[in-house]
Amino acid sequence: MKHNITITRNDQYDFVVCGGGPAGFASALSAARQGLKTAVVEQMGCLGGVSTSGGIHVFLGGRKLNEATREHVRVIGGIFDEFTDSLIADGYAVEPNTIDMSFNPFGWYPRMASGIHCDPIGIKTRMEDMLLSAGVRIYYFSTLTDVIMDQSTIESIIVHNKDGFVSLSARCFADCTGDGDLASLCNVPFEKGRKEDGLTTPASVIMVVDNVDGHDLVTYQNEHQSPKLVEIIERLKSEGSWPFLFEIFVSMQLVEKDVFLINTVRQIGVDGTSEMSRSKALTEGRRQNIKLFAIMKQHFPGFANARIRTIYDWIGIRESRRISSVHNIKLSDALNGASYDDCIAATTYNFDLPDPLKPSYDPMMGDAKRPNAKRKHIVIQIPYRSLIPQKVDNLIVAGRCIGCDREVLGPVRIMGPCMQMGQAAGTAAALFSTTKSFKTVDTDVLRKRLWDAHVINPLTLPFD
Repeated sequence: MKHNITITRNDQYDFVVCGGGPAGFASALSAARQGLKTAVVEQMGCLGGVSTSGGIHVFLGGRKLNEATREHVRVIGGIFDEFTDSLIADGYAVEPNTIDMSFNPFGWYPRMASGIHCDPIGIKTRMEDMLLSAGVRIYYFSTLTDVIMDQSTIESIIVHNKDGFVSLSARCFADCTGDGDLASLCNVPFEKGRKEDGLTTPASVIMVVDNVDGHDLVTYQNEHQSPKLVEIIERLKSEGSWPFLFEIFVSMQLVEKDVFLINTVRQIGVDGTSEMSRSKALTEGRRQNIKLFAIMKQHFPGFANARIRTIYDWIGIRESRRISSVHNIKLSDALNGASYDDCIAATTYNFDLPDPLKPSYDPMMGDAKRPNAKRKHIVIQIPYRSLIPQKVDNLIVAGRCIGCDREVLGPVRIMGPCMQMGQAAGTAAALFSTTKSFKTVDTDVLRKRLWDAHVINPLTLPFD
């Protein structure tokens, strides 16, 4: 079936970013601050992506616990630090170094307190203010529908919103959709899921509950050395009272005392690039959360008087498309701490990518009782080449759809390194005027700009 469409207008920019999550936010802000007329296309009515619309109000990957000093040191700088520091200063986020690590409601393990816990209102309004102050045009409620190309160059993208079909033209574009939607429209080759069956890691639907007795919950977790309440769940399973495939409980307190984010339910067999699959997973996730909440109130310490504040209208996808890039990051390189001359970002996060059919088991880490970490180096570098698709000259990708082995998604898909990649992409866009392809951007100049902007941190990345 064919159907002609009418383009209602053509808006022109230097740089257009698809996706307003952490990567897209940093990409647009970086480019605009360096003089580019920039636009962001976002399907929702706010920025932040999964950190706002998806309910994950915890920015992981920007800090790392120093085991010797017990201090949460900064491993990512630049826009990530600027953004999170401003939230902390205004009371919208919790400084990790102020958390009592011996009695910690902010993470499912004390060492995970390096996440920066934020208020979603603070996230979305601060991102918006920073982009608008830099002159970025934000297209809310706009869905990417098509692309117009001249051989290997994108001339414009087509988005649909209340104005109809709108064409956005630019010299260069960034795909920060998480799912590689723009790259896919450009026929960039990609991989998705396991090689043997195409299955991806489970998805999530987040629930937030309030009126929790956080003191009782954390006291129990500490006394039983059971942050994921495994022994309670095992008892319920033996009694036939646990109707789920997942076998751990993941909770963390948000900025407001005794308000907890519950990141526990899992949906298996989800294709993050399929509307039908996402819709089915979202409805399943809501039902799972309702059942889980009833069990929590009856059996979990601290939740007897809890109330559901919200169940998010978003399916949290951990894995979908991974583009075929100029250089795909290999698992062996990530495990062994490979160093790249064109490194523009890094992650110190763990290999968090559960088995597609066993949502509480991570092949790289083991399960709650049998950890099996295979990592030999704490820092995983992200080279610029992994952001560059093979077939399109004026497209750069940032976020979890970069080119890498699927296991590498675990450490690179979280918000800290995604924001760092986004800032690198926006900086590369500012250098694009001196070349005709992202492939030929001078990476020495790019890295120098990132160093000067404190994006590259000497604790994690060497710079000569």
